[in-house]
Amino acid sequence: MNQQTSPTGIILAAGQSSRFGADKLLHELTIANKRQLLIQHTLQLWCSVFDELCIVIRPHNPLLKDAIISWSDQRHQKLNLIEAEQAMYGMGFSLKAAIDSTAEANGWVIGLADMPLIPQAVLQQLCLNLKQGADITAPYCDDQRGHPVGFNSVYKDELLALEGDTGAKNLLQREADKIHKIKTNDKGVLTDVDSIDDVTVIERLGKI
Repeated sequence: MNQQTSPTGIILAAGQSSRFGADKLLHELTIANKRQLLIQHTLQLWCSVFDELCIVIRPHNPLLKDAIISWSDQRHQKLNLIEAEQAMYGMGFSLKAAIDSTAEANGWVIGLADMPLIPQAVLQQLCLNLKQGADITAPYCDDQRGHPVGFNSVYKDELLALEGDTGAKNLLQREADKIHKIKTNDKGVLTDVDSIDDVTVIERLGKI
């Protein structure tokens, strides 16, 4: 990987929100005294680190699409918005669409749209690790691998071949000894929004 080239950020935002009961990414919540949509909290964080940012959504989701475009237009932030035609078949297809759209990148940091509490320092360290030649890099909290995960471009073909709903899980298990670990005590790398109850957890952690 070119040590002078920053990796591309990828946010996967094409889930069905089945356990939430509505599109969780359009739910308003307060983090650090700022109230906005979940997707907008996540975008705000990632845009503070990445020059190139790709967001994957499912097709025919105009409300989410408009929320993303409106946010980026207000801040004059350029985003690569991808509508993954096969997103309904699983995360692997969403990830594949993002890699295909950014195939010339020297690496990728891949995260989930429902995790707005990733520490900025972790995102920055992921980028630095990839620029310095790491094959794979990820944060670990309480000995548990969290998100996001960074991949060197040597894994492009494998990422393009992904299918199903396991994302890159099998690849990460196989290449576990190559993961450059970022140790953190911040539970933001493990905390996502699955149900409405998780909103309270996120807001409480967001005050700390």
